[in-house]
Amino acid sequence: MTQQLVSTLESYADDVVVGRRLHDVPPYRVYEVRLDGRQAAVKVDAPPRGHAAAEGRVHEFVATQTGVSVPAVLAVGSDHYVTAWCDELERSPATIDTIDPEWAAAAGRWIGTLHAETAGAFDGFGRPRDGDSGIELEAHADWLEAVRARLSFHRSFLEPIGYGTVVDAVDQFFETHDNAFDGAGEPVLCHGDIHPEHLARTSDGPVAIDFEHAFVAPGEYDYWRTVIPYFEPRDDIADSVRRSFRHGYESVRSLPDGFEHRKPVYRAFLIVAFIESLHLQQHDDPTLRASRGDQFRELAFETLEMLHNEFDCGPHFDDR
Repeated sequence: MTQQLVSTLESYADDVVVGRRLHDVPPYRVYEVRLDGRQAAVKVDAPPRGHAAAEGRVHEFVATQTGVSVPAVLAVGSDHYVTAWCDELERSPATIDTIDPEWAAAAGRWIGTLHAETAGAFDGFGRPRDGDSGIELEAHADWLEAVRARLSFHRSFLEPIGYGTVVDAVDQFFETHDNAFDGAGEPVLCHGDIHPEHLARTSDGPVAIDFEHAFVAPGEYDYWRTVIPYFEPRDDIADSVRRSFRHGYESVRSLPDGFEHRKPVYRAFLIVAFIESLHLQQHDDPTLRASRGDQFRELAFETLEMLHNEFDCGPHFDDR
């Protein structure tokens, strides 16, 4: 892999040195490199689900078209992208265990600024792509259409490993409830996975990396994509953290009316993505992954049951 990476990077520099492997979690690998003596980081696809080129175009767009802080993008290739090195990202390692009100407020402001500065930049919703001249959009005029397209993407991975019924049940809910996201708001660029390993506090303010899960969506999608997995499951997360995150966001941009009412709708959608990440990234041993997958499965159907009771009191979602 190292020699192959050297050959790839030789199109950008005469002297290429591949250093430490910084991250190796499917579908990517990240390396420290030196290009003509300049320290940099390169993110490379680990097939089949890697899409580093699309991520690179998102990162490049954020770096050049917004005022939020990210490392500069040096190059984007068909299966990789290269960014400038940021010493403070390495000197200030953080995990979700380090979430506190100060970080939450900074994260809220960073996300709110990203949303405020990309409002009006996209004419639809969906997955950003690598285009011939930069970022392109797999655009859908309606947010619900984009959600169902994303569920179809998840289904291609999840159905063969036994989670097809979960995806189908969530998709069925959206098929029969086209008002589920009414009032969600206009499309903005969402980071899609803000937590302390992806948003670091530096002397110059918060700096974000890793746009693997970027999505053009209503801003409330990014809000709940942070709160639901990183704030809710932990009993030690104080209300002050949640308040700080919301205050940080709303100090920049207002959240739409009814966004709290739509929280369980986002939970149903996000659970499908969480199941894919669980099995794709393979952090845990197979037995534990299966157990956690079963917990997600149950939570998906419990959430759908609650939504059924709220929306229409019709037949229960019990095809598990």
